[in-house]
Amino acid sequence: MTEQPRQKILIFTSKTGGGHISLAEALRDRLSDQYTIEMIDPQPRVIHAHYRLVSRHALWLWAAEFRFSDTPARARAAHRIYSTLLVRNVAAALRRSAPDLVMTTYPFLTSEVKEAMRRFGQPLPFIMLFADPNGVHQSWLTEQGAEGVFAPTRETYDQALAAGFPPERLHLTGWPVRAQFYRDFSASRPSALAAMGLQPDRLTVFLQGGGEGAARFVRTVENLLQVENIQIILAAGTNRRLYRRFQHTPRLFALPFTKEIATYMSAADVVMGKAGPNMLFEAVTLGKPFIATAYIPGQEQANLEFIQRHHLGWVALQAADQRQLLHDLIASPARLAEVASGVEAYRQWNTEANQAIPGLVNELLPHTV
Repeated sequence: MTEQPRQKILIFTSKTGGGHISLAEALRDRLSDQYTIEMIDPQPRVIHAHYRLVSRHALWLWAAEFRFSDTPARARAAHRIYSTLLVRNVAAALRRSAPDLVMTTYPFLTSEVKEAMRRFGQPLPFIMLFADPNGVHQSWLTEQGAEGVFAPTRETYDQALAAGFPPERLHLTGWPVRAQFYRDFSASRPSALAAMGLQPDRLTVFLQGGGEGAARFVRTVENLLQVENIQIILAAGTNRRLYRRFQHTPRLFALPFTKEIATYMSAADVVMGKAGPNMLFEAVTLGKPFIATAYIPGQEQANLEFIQRHHLGWVALQAADQRQLLHDLIASPARLAEVASGVEAYRQWNTEANQAIPGLVNELLPHTV
C-alpha cells in the first residue's frame, strides 16, 4: 500500500530579532511529527538592516515607529506599504513551496500574505499566531480574514474578541515554546554547573545578552557581579564583543551563540534579561522565575505588567534594585519559592493550552476523501 505524502505547512516569519523565529521554530517542533514544515522570511535586506540599526543605536526611533503605527488607520497604511514591498516575494515563496497551509508569526506577513494569495490566485488556509502576550499591536488586528487566529494568552484572546475577530476562528492556544525546553534537566543540573566551572550551592543567574545588541548588558553584568554570593551564566548570543569582554571573568560562564540554550538556562535558579516574551515563556516552561532588567520601549513595556500580574518574577530596571533583589533572594530563599509556585501554575496552563495546536491545524488543512 502506497504511503500518503505528508502535507506541507509554510511558516512565514521574520529575522528581525529572534522572537518571531523562535515562535516559528516552536510551531515547527510541535507539528513536524505529522507534517513537513518550511520556514521562510521573504523580506528584503533593507528591513533587516533597519532593525539592526535602530535596535543597536536608536531605540527611541523603534519605540516611536511602534507607537505611531498602533492605530487602525496607520496600521492599514503600513500594511499597504509592506504589501507593495513584499507581495511578489511572498507569491514566489508560495509557488515554490506549494504548501497545503500557511502560518505566520509576524504581523507584517499577515495582510501581505492574504494579498499575495488574492492577487496571484493562490488561496490557501491561513493561520496567524499573535506574537504579543499582553496587548496586541494594531498591525495584527487589521487582518481579520485568516481562517485561524491563535491567541497565546488570555489577554490577547480577549483583545481580539473585542476587536471583532469571529469567535469561531479565534483560539486560545498558549504561547508555543521550542521542544528543547520541555526536557527534564533536573538530574543533569550539578554536572552542567560543574562543566561551566560554577558551584552547585550558589544562587545562579542566567543572563541573556541579546544577539542584536538591543539590551546594553555590559553595565548590567558588572553591576550584578558586585553581589558576591551569586554566579552568572551569560548568554552572549551573537554579540562577540560581549562574549570576549567576560570570557575569563570569575563566577561567570560566558556562553557564545548556541541553538541548544535550554541546558544552560535550566541550570540557573532565576533568569534575567530584557522582557522579551519568548525568553519569558521559555523560563516559565523550565519552571524558572524571571527578572526583567530592561525592555524595548513601546513593544515590550506591557510585558512588565504581564510578569507581575501572573507572579512570574520581578521587574528590576535599576542597578540598585537588581542588586537588592538578588541579596534578598540569597537571604530569603522563601521568596524564590513563592514566585516559583506562580511560575508552575502558569507553566501547567500554558503546556495544556499548547496541546490544542495540532488538532486546530488538522481541522484547517484540506483533506481528500
